[in-house]
Amino acid sequence: MIKVVILNDTRNSNKDKFENDDGFSAYIEVENNKILFDVGPSEKFMKNAEKLGLDLNKVDTIVLSHGHYDHGDGLKFFNNKVEFIAHPNCTLKRWWKEDHSHYSGIQLTKEELKNKYNVHFTKEPYKINKDTYYLGEITRKYPINLKKWVLANGQNDEILDDSGMVIDTEDGIIVIAGCSHSGICNIVEHAKMVTNNNRVLAVIGGFHLREVDEDTNKVIDYMKDNVEEVILAHCTADDVCNKFINDLKDRIKVSVTEVGREYKF
Repeated sequence: MIKVVILNDTRNSNKDKFENDDGFSAYIEVENNKILFDVGPSEKFMKNAEKLGLDLNKVDTIVLSHGHYDHGDGLKFFNNKVEFIAHPNCTLKRWWKEDHSHYSGIQLTKEELKNKYNVHFTKEPYKINKDTYYLGEITRKYPINLKKWVLANGQNDEILDDSGMVIDTEDGIIVIAGCSHSGICNIVEHAKMVTNNNRVLAVIGGFHLREVDEDTNKVIDYMKDNVEEVILAHCTADDVCNKFINDLKDRIKVSVTEVGREYKF
């Protein structure tokens, strides 16, 4: 059995029980591994895990989808000496292009991460266990629009560190994404290539679609033909979620997640 529990998300309808920030974090159990996929921007993922009865002391792997604060600044609060997997660009200094005063990178440096964890930086896919992979640098087959971020040297930030995870099961692959700056369709295609499995059982995570536009419609068309279930999370606007549900309700299963939700496969 595979279990995915949402520890932090932009959406939280149970504020009496859970705390949340604009960001993402998921707890994953697969085979004998307990994995944290992203940790949000604060310690709230840890508080929510405790309320959900999850012992994060038993986590043995952290996967960071990319080096933005809303996915990685919670690392400051998690001090277990575990395996840490990410793209080598995850600690780049980066800002919003429209407002250079707004720092969007993570606060920990590469050296600080190495001191805290058993670090594995890689651009290549990395096998976590028999059926679970960190995807590495994503092949960008489908065009994406990245114009909002800038690096310390003034160059546009292509966010090449944006990646994801895939779990290969007998029923198909489960793809987990953080923010999908690389394009969710590209991430799914890359996951199919890594696993050599073209059946996509589910895609979980943020799609980075802020409005209903041509990009949203293209992703919906792709999901309709390639995926059996979509679970929408952080950085996917409400209007976009509604569009997914309305357009795909007769074709595939679509839902919107929030803090505390649990999924079993």
